[in-house]
Amino acid sequence: MKLRVYVLEDQRLDLRPASVDRAWMDATPERFAYRCLPLNIANAHGWELLCPSAFTASWSGGAALNSITIAPDPTTQSPAVSHFGSGVLTFHVPCVFRTEQGFDLMVQGPMNSPKDGISALSAIIETDWAPYTFTMN
Repeated sequence: MKLRVYVLEDQRLDLRPASVDRAWMDATPERFAYRCLPLNIANAHGWELLCPSAFTASWSGGAALNSITIAPDPTTQSPAVSHFGSGVLTFHVPCVFRTEQGFDLMVQGPMNSPKDGISALSAIIETDWAPYTFTMN
């Protein structure tokens, strides 16, 4: 399957192959977790789309858009917004992905890489026909 990426004009995209490394696996005694081949294969599956800048976000628990406070690092713009409310953090992906007919693109957070207090949602993008960007939530 071929995957084509068309970056929007005046935008930047930091895309790399997924890494097999996980901090929690490094922390297991003698890095024992790496002896599980299915975990290693899952870790290295796919691609990672990296944030262009760091930020902090906190959610008050409310449903309103302003229930999430987002603070980008100084001199940067926040890569995330509160678009849906209800504690959902949204990242606009500045490109269009295209696949061959009959292939879709599954998007999700990095496998086996939990973060405290947040979880990436998973979605299927119909990249064999859709000429649109999407958001990661």
